[in-house]
Amino acid sequence: MFRSIWIYLLLVVSFSTFASPNHVYFLSEVTPPYYWIDENGKAQGVNVDLANALKPLLPFSSSLEHMPWARAVQETLENPDLVLLSLLKTPKREDEFTWLSSVNHMQASLIRLKRRDTPHINSLDEAKHFRVGSIRGYGSASFLQQEGFEENKNLALVAEPALLWKLLYMERIDFALANFETGKYEISDAGFNPNDATSEYVIEALGADLFVATGLKTEQDKVNSLKNALSILKANGEYARILKKWGLEPIESAH
Repeated sequence: MFRSIWIYLLLVVSFSTFASPNHVYFLSEVTPPYYWIDENGKAQGVNVDLANALKPLLPFSSSLEHMPWARAVQETLENPDLVLLSLLKTPKREDEFTWLSSVNHMQASLIRLKRRDTPHINSLDEAKHFRVGSIRGYGSASFLQQEGFEENKNLALVAEPALLWKLLYMERIDFALANFETGKYEISDAGFNPNDATSEYVIEALGADLFVATGLKTEQDKVNSLKNALSILKANGEYARILKKWGLEPIESAH
């Protein structure tokens, strides 16, 4: 734990004080399948493969680091040469970052257990007759409350994904609101079988695109080089191969 904190502090200092004019830092959070550390201590995931694929296409050096996401976003806003590999593009962030290339489309849905004899639903109003779970503090939780779901009535809010999936698999709730692509990894980490669950109803209003993005302080030459490298990966099929390797659908064919 203390080693992780020390490494994190070193990274923050290096970003703000010792940044090289010929280097960029790619940043990720620990969120499977985009980035995680396997049992051998090796980094794995979409962002690892994407950073490695970009490296030889850039006219400057690069490295990949992970850090808490709120801090990574703030550092990127304040410092040049930091690149967030998978940032959700929202109206609030529209003018705060330079958006380099789309990565994937995140779509939330109501997820249920296959073994439950739960009636199929076709609207949020129908879902109000059941118990739906979400993560406290997430935008999806706020969305449900704005749509009329009430905590301790038809809405259960928990602190972390593992607790959400535990509620679903122990049949304490009827549906979990989440992104099923990333949710499959969370379900496995929580000790359950993702094949026992299925996406029941997609909530279009919660769809958003993930982008590679950098702060407004990054020089235009580097922005152009990054955009060009990402375009090459999409044109030669490497980008699609990376996403499919980790069970994700390239954004061009996402619905």
